Amino acid sequence: MQNLIKNTLRLKIMIVFTILVFTSTGFSAGFSVGRILPKGKVTLFHGNQKVGEFRSEAPLPENTLLSVQGECGVKLNHLYLVALDQSLFSITTNNNSRTLFVQKGTVYFALSSTPYTLVFQTPDGVITTNDIMLKASSTNQLLKGYVYVEEGITRVGVLEGGSMIVTLTDDKPQLVAAGHELRLAQADIFKEEGKAEKEKPDETDEPGKTDEAGKAGETAATGGMSTTTKVVLGVIAIAGIGAAAAGGGGGGGGDAVASPAGP
Repeated sequence: MQNLIKNTLRLKIMIVFTILVFTSTGFSAGFSVGRILPKGKVTLFHGNQKVGEFRSEAPLPENTLLSVQGECGVKLNHLYLVALDQSLFSITTNNNSRTLFVQKGTVYFALSSTPYTLVFQTPDGVITTNDIMLKASSTNQLLKGYVYVEEGITRVGVLEGGSMIVTLTDDKPQLVAAGHELRLAQADIFKEEGKAEKEKPDETDEPGKTDEAGKAGETAATGGMSTTTKVVLGVIAIAGIGAAAAGGGGGGGGDAVASPAGP
């Protein structure tokens, strides 16, 4: 419980820090292009080709895979992101939507309002937000949550500030309240249960040079979907997070699981 409260507080501090830094540098609220704030290094990739890197505040490169070493804050209109170490993600914006693609790792998000459709795209499926319901008493009117992707499993959860109604492709809408997460998995992950875990590849700032050679860039280029059958595990309570983050109601049952570590 204490660890969950600590993680939530660290997320709040990081979001506030990101907002203050952008404001102090004259960052306009009317911007059309986002900005990134690395705490460490962010390497840019088109496919498997490295095209640049940032170590300080810079314009957000859209449709570009970002490899994080350290942490990386992102600010767009009504949307703040914090990507943790070793995450691979990208952002695509248009007039009606914001698409957050997460290839692997953890990306926390905070929404101040919902003028755009927010789409979470991962190798395990695409989750679209139909509606965001902010809690009237939430501090700074922000709904805070996360996208967590590891091999074969995707978790999209709400920490605090309200709830959201989401839809998986060709599925009925589901409510994800504070303290709950929607989990997706590849069907064959259950077949491999008990199989010895593969040795973790050596760390590199090039996502193409791992035991999944080429997958990161190829998946981003093809819309983030693998050909493996998907299984929707449903909305599951996050262990202890209800009390730590203003107690969300609603959502499905099932065994409680721990939320990913905070930034």
